Amino acid sequence: MIPPAAALALGLVVAWSVLTVAIRATLNGFGFEPWSLALTIQVMGGAALLFAAGIRSLPLDPIRRWATWVIGGLRVLTTCCFTNALLYASAGQVSQLTTVNVLLATAGALLLFGRRRRRAEWPGFLVIACGLVLLISRLDGGWTNPAVAFVLFSETSVVVASLLAEKHPDNLGTRRQRLALTGFVTLLSALGLLLAWGLIGLMPAMPVGPSAADVMATLSSPWLWVMAFLLGAMLRGPATYVAFDITARLGADGYMLGMSAMPLLVMALEPAAAAFGLLPPLHTTAADFAVAGLILAGGAWVIVARNRR
Repeated sequence: MIPPAAALALGLVVAWSVLTVAIRATLNGFGFEPWSLALTIQVMGGAALLFAAGIRSLPLDPIRRWATWVIGGLRVLTTCCFTNALLYASAGQVSQLTTVNVLLATAGALLLFGRRRRRAEWPGFLVIACGLVLLISRLDGGWTNPAVAFVLFSETSVVVASLLAEKHPDNLGTRRQRLALTGFVTLLSALGLLLAWGLIGLMPAMPVGPSAADVMATLSSPWLWVMAFLLGAMLRGPATYVAFDITARLGADGYMLGMSAMPLLVMALEPAAAAFGLLPPLHTTAADFAVAGLILAGGAWVIVARNRR
C-alpha cells in the first residue's frame, strides 16, 4: 500500500506538471504579459482556498503572523520568475532546472534546522548537480540564458518559503487552518503585487518591467480572468495546499526531493500539447530525455538512501 505522503506527492507532481504546461500554452496562445497572468492565477487560487476554508468563519491567525506575509511574497515572486522563465526555455527544460531546489533545500535544512543527511545520499546530490550542468550547457546561450537566472531566483524563493512553512503553526494545525494559511498566502500577497503592476500600467514607460501597454492589455482582457480561474482555482490553489501539507509531513527538503520526478512528466506532456497546436513544434532529443533521466536517477538515489534502514 502506498503511504499517504507518497500518494500526495505523486498527485502533486501530476498537478504541477499539468499547470506548468498549461501556463506555457496560455502564454503562447493569448500573448498575455507573464507577470500579470502569474499574479491573477494566484488571486484565483487564493480565493478558492479561502472559500474552501469557510468564508463566514475564517481563522484569522495566519494574517497576524509575519511569516505568512513573507511566505506569500516569496511564493508570488516564485510564480512570476517561473512564468518568465517559460518565455526563454521549454517547460521541460524549466522544470528540470527547478530541481536545483533539491540542493538548495538540503543546504537550507542543514543551516536552519541542523538536519544532516546520510553520506549515502551525497552521490545522488552529485548526480543531480551534474545533470543540471549538462542541461544548462544545452540551453540557447548556456549560462547566459535568462531562464537560468529566473529559475534560480524562483527556486531560492520557494525553498525559503517552504522552510518557513515547515514550522509555521497554522501549517501544523487543522485542515481549516492550513486552508486559511495557504489562501491568505496566495491571495493577499498577490493582490498587493497585482495592484502594483496595475499602477505601473498607468504610468509612462518604465525602465524595467513590463510595458504599460502590455500590462493594461492583459489585465483588461476577459480571457485573462477566465484562464486565471481555470489555472488558479482548479490547479494552483489545490496544489499549493497539498504542497504545504507535504512540507509539514516530510520537511521542505523532502518535498523538493519528491518533485524531482516532475521534469520527465512535463517532457511527456509538452509534445501532446504541441500536437494539439497549443505549443510550437518541439525538438526534444534523446539527449534531453537522458539529462532528465539523470536528474531523476539522482533523486531516486537520494530517496532510496534516505529510507534505507
